[in-house]
Amino acid sequence: MLSRIKFYIALELLTTAIVGGWQYAQKGLDSAILTSLTVMIAFSPICLALSTPIVFYFAKKFITSLGIKINFGESLLKFANIDSVAFSMSNVITDGNFYVTDLVPEGLSQNSLLAHSASAVSESNHFLAKKIYETAENRGLKLQRVAAFREINGCGVEALMNNTPIRFGRPQWITSEKVEISAELLTKSDQLAAKGKTPLMLQMGRMVRGIIALKDEVDLNSQKFLELLRNRNFETLMLSSESKKTVNAVAKNIKVDNVRFALTSEGKAREIQLMRAHGKFIAMIGKDINDLPAMINADVSFLLRSEESLNLIDDQIKIDFEIDRLGQFLKLRRISEKVKDIVSQNKKLAYLSWFLLIPPSLMMMLEKSPVPFNPLYATVGVVIFMILIILNSFRMKSI
Repeated sequence: MLSRIKFYIALELLTTAIVGGWQYAQKGLDSAILTSLTVMIAFSPICLALSTPIVFYFAKKFITSLGIKINFGESLLKFANIDSVAFSMSNVITDGNFYVTDLVPEGLSQNSLLAHSASAVSESNHFLAKKIYETAENRGLKLQRVAAFREINGCGVEALMNNTPIRFGRPQWITSEKVEISAELLTKSDQLAAKGKTPLMLQMGRMVRGIIALKDEVDLNSQKFLELLRNRNFETLMLSSESKKTVNAVAKNIKVDNVRFALTSEGKAREIQLMRAHGKFIAMIGKDINDLPAMINADVSFLLRSEESLNLIDDQIKIDFEIDRLGQFLKLRRISEKVKDIVSQNKKLAYLSWFLLIPPSLMMMLEKSPVPFNPLYATVGVVIFMILIILNSFRMKSI
């Protein structure tokens, strides 16, 4: 909007200079000053500049009262055009209250499997890692010190304990390299995933020593939210780093148009880019740092707030909206549609002012203008349209 205003100001000044020069050559200085001043006032983009700020002010004030944070007023106009909604599965569609459901050791005891895994992930900020570490602590297990640590986004962690290399994470990542793993563990991993659980494997040296499975439940509010999206004809896309079997098991209990699985953070961002390349206007709802690339690449981004998400996301990275619950998404949609409607009306009034005021101002260049016009008439006309735009903008206050 700002760049468009600058363009109109430049056009106004150029037109004024041309008209003034022409009148000076034809009729002298007095006529040049009078005509150029009239043209400058009639061409003024002040009505267009007023079309959005008052609407945004009242909209942002109301949105803030709902407990929603909005970082950009222009986001409301973009949100009104959204036809697709993408969201992370974990912590958004599911409730995020993960708990350990299965310990499947091989060559270890269950406590040893949990203790080694918790030690390996002790320096990770990932919500699954924190849950495993918390479970081990609650059981009073003795954890080992990690000599080296590296976290691989969307995959798992690598650590060095007692001079033994440890890898702990997604089965597809663990099995992507040459490791010794029994058919029983592979079968068990598939069975756990088919039940909607998240299996994670522990590799010690070259051997896979066991599986820890976690699970969270589909949030009832999320189910209602998806039904409302469907009723309003939004196309929906669920993104997940989980395996195909885990995602499909969750998708059975909800209504969603498309699912994508086994995605890294960059993979989620690519899916958003692909939808936009196909002409979709897409909003992305995420909750943790792994969703950040997808949110940044969406047309409009939503952060589902929690203490962890607010700490993880850099203050320098501005998300369009920060919400506390999914229901606020549709409230914002209704507000954005109202904003778009009023701003559109204001812009039409601004363009109408040009349509009515510019032609008679230019007619002053004629030897005998058919319409009597001067700077005062132009000023009165502009002021009338400014008042109309301001009054129309105040309709936003009544929302």
